[in-house]
Amino acid sequence: MIFPRYHQLQAVRILVEAARREGVGHNYLVEHSAGSGKSNTIGWLAHRLASLHNANNERIFDSVIVVTDRVVLDQQLQDTIYQFEHKRGVVQKIEESSRQLAEALENAVPVIITTLQKFPFVSRQLLKMAEERGTNGTGTLSTRRCAVIIDEAHSSQGGETATDLKEVLGGEELRQAAKKQAEEEGTTDMEELFRSMASVAGRPT
Repeated sequence: MIFPRYHQLQAVRILVEAARREGVGHNYLVEHSAGSGKSNTIGWLAHRLASLHNANNERIFDSVIVVTDRVVLDQQLQDTIYQFEHKRGVVQKIEESSRQLAEALENAVPVIITTLQKFPFVSRQLLKMAEERGTNGTGTLSTRRCAVIIDEAHSSQGGETATDLKEVLGGEELRQAAKKQAEEEGTTDMEELFRSMASVAGRPT
C-alpha cells in the first residue's frame, strides 16, 4: 500500500477536477523535482482519469495514454502504473510493436503505456488491419476522446514524432477538418494540410 505525499495528492486532485469540469481539449503542466515521486503521480492520475465520469455518468475519456520519449519503456514507470490495477484488459504495456499499439488504440484500452517512437508507424498498421478485415481504411482512428500524459513533456512535445502522435489521435475528425479546409482553399495537397493541422493541435494558447 502506497500513500501519496501532499504534493502528489494535490496534483492528482487538481487535474482530475479540471478534467471533470472542462472536459477534453485542454493542456496542463505538472512540475516535479527529481526524486519527488513523478512515476506514482502519473500512475494515480492515469487510473483516476480512466474511471472519470461526467454528470451524465458517461466516461470522459475513452483511453488514457501514458507516453514516454525513451526508446524502451521506462521500467519503473510501467511497473508503477501496472501495479495499481491487476484486472485483465485495463492496463496494456506496449512492449512489442506498433501493431500492438494500433490494436490497443482501436479497442480503446482504458490505460495504454507506450513510447513516443511507435506513433509514426501506427497509421500504416491501422491501414493494414483494415485491409485484413476487407474494409477500406484511412489510417486514422474513429474519433476518440483521449487523455495523454507525457512523461518528460519538455523533450516530447516538438518534432515530427509528436506530430505523428497528434495525427493518429486526431482521428477521422481531424482528417475531415483538413478536407474541408483544403476544399475552401482550393488545394489538392490534403496530406500536407492534415499534418500541418496535427502539428499545432493541442498547443497551449
